[in-house]
Amino acid sequence: MAIFVSMTLAAWIKFDSGVFPDSVSISNSMIFSGALLSIPFWWLIFAASGSYRLHWDMSWADEMKLVVKPVTTGFIIFFFGAFLISPSASIGRWIIVFYYAMLLLFVFTSRGCTRILERRLAKKGILVRRAAIVGTGKEASKLEIYLSRNTALGYDIVGFVDPQKDGSVQTVQEDRIIGTVKDLSVIIKNFSIQELLVTIASNFHNDILSLLLPATGEGIRVKVVPDLFDVVTGHVHSTQIMGQPFMEILPERLSFWQKVVKVCIDYIISFVVLLTGLPLWLVLALLIKLESKGSIFYRQERLGKGGKPFKVFKFRSMVQNAERKSGPVWAGKNDSRVTRMGRFLRKSRIDEIPQLINVLMGEMSVVGPRPERAVFVDELKKMYPFYQKRLTIKPGLTGWAQVKLEYDTDMESVAKKLRYDFFYIENQSIFLDLEILVRTLNVVLTGAGAH
Repeated sequence: MAIFVSMTLAAWIKFDSGVFPDSVSISNSMIFSGALLSIPFWWLIFAASGSYRLHWDMSWADEMKLVVKPVTTGFIIFFFGAFLISPSASIGRWIIVFYYAMLLLFVFTSRGCTRILERRLAKKGILVRRAAIVGTGKEASKLEIYLSRNTALGYDIVGFVDPQKDGSVQTVQEDRIIGTVKDLSVIIKNFSIQELLVTIASNFHNDILSLLLPATGEGIRVKVVPDLFDVVTGHVHSTQIMGQPFMEILPERLSFWQKVVKVCIDYIISFVVLLTGLPLWLVLALLIKLESKGSIFYRQERLGKGGKPFKVFKFRSMVQNAERKSGPVWAGKNDSRVTRMGRFLRKSRIDEIPQLINVLMGEMSVVGPRPERAVFVDELKKMYPFYQKRLTIKPGLTGWAQVKLEYDTDMESVAKKLRYDFFYIENQSIFLDLEILVRTLNVVLTGAGAH
């Protein structure tokens, strides 16, 4: 409504108010049509800026930023695009000024109204966020008191999580402690936790990191009370709860637009490769069938985002039932179970192509850490406490580790790849994905980095 009113009012001031007597009038139907057609555009702009979140705990200054930034950005795109479509068209400078001012005024006013409504619903207990406070010391107690007094913030504190090693004197009641950091995954599930508010000091970063892994894997928002070290390093996104400073540790590195682009790339590549290469895939399927008895495809259970199991598709590169006697084991460099056709498929990485079906099903992405089997994940979690971080994003058909190193043959090779996987997770971007895709093409064409 704010967007519609902004355009129609700006047009009325310019063409029909009499302020500009030389202006040529435009029909109402044209103005209304333009206003309606602009709404989806502005929806996308505000969604991309992260404006469609519950926001009653922000300051009014932050609320203004959430309006000015997307409106200004969208305004530039809107009129630059209009100029490209019709360079000769001119509607005058004043209507542009009025439209911009009306957008700022009416969008901020409408968001202010929804903000007030959200706070009233929160105060009545209708709109709440279930949260747990990590810490049992003085800071944890103070935070709970602050949130309980400010009911309009909408926090329902279900209890406290004992960090065990932070060294602070316990000030919260024993019956309010719902578990320890080690129990966090169970606590999140049993109490339907939406946010974690962390009050332990930064000299216990290991505790913070250990609790983040299951939390980010579940998409839980984590906010940390900062100390001087955190403020100086500034290594996470700063936020606040009605003036209370917090640092928010975001589970997602990619922005909304980058996610949209990444999904589009996934679907485009999958459709193009599967359809254009269909004759080749049929020939390969025939050769696989002729060389050894068994199915053309090999399906194996792997763990996806959040540890959710799914079955990957692969061209079969080994003899049928290769693990019947050995059980789950790593494939060796000169593994006798690999067929002659399988050696070619593995060297060129073409055996992974059917996993584009998994991409189309939404279980994988084209680029990301390779999905691993549950039995190996359990072993790796024991050896590397932060291995679970790989499960915070969708697994991929190819990844930074795959274009840098060879196939996994043992735990040692997996450890090397973990460094590359973590690098990718912390530095995700569309440009890095494109670089990986180019390097993957080189691997497929030359066989480099594979056996």
